[in-house]
Amino acid sequence: MFLYLPKHFDENEWFIIIILVLSIFLVRLPKRMPTEVFYLIVLFIMAVPSIIDYSIAAMPPYDLYRMNDSEKLEVFDILLIGVYIPFGYLCVYLYGWFQPKKMKSVLYILSWALLATCFEFIMVRLHIFTYHGWSLAYSFPTYLFVISLFLFYYEFLLFHYKKKVECKLHHKNT
Repeated sequence: MFLYLPKHFDENEWFIIIILVLSIFLVRLPKRMPTEVFYLIVLFIMAVPSIIDYSIAAMPPYDLYRMNDSEKLEVFDILLIGVYIPFGYLCVYLYGWFQPKKMKSVLYILSWALLATCFEFIMVRLHIFTYHGWSLAYSFPTYLFVISLFLFYYEFLLFHYKKKVECKLHHKNT
């Protein structure tokens, strides 16, 4: 079988389910970005942590931590990808709302990296991540990079979306 069910249904599976259910409420937030940008952001938020988790941390040759209960790929390993979506989306959503500039952007990124590290600490306590070679201290700089990447990508998408809209308006008016 390609995807396995967990041998024991315990706190890590419940946590993933609860976060996924709570993330449904994010859909109710007022729209703050164009639909195209929203979908690309969500895909990016799913892809980047997955690439990091599955390529450099959770598989040989690095194998720095285990996700969930088993070395085998479980259904909840895939569902774990969905846990990143509400966190990353809320980070980008609030960034778009507050629109911090210069030093406030730096503080915003530092705050979200600290929050992400605390969130990971909870996931470690619930045995979603089991370290053997990784340390929570490595996570903070990783989150600094990833959150900066998310926000840069968001700004990049908005810039090109606005150019596309302006171009359409210009062609429409000529």
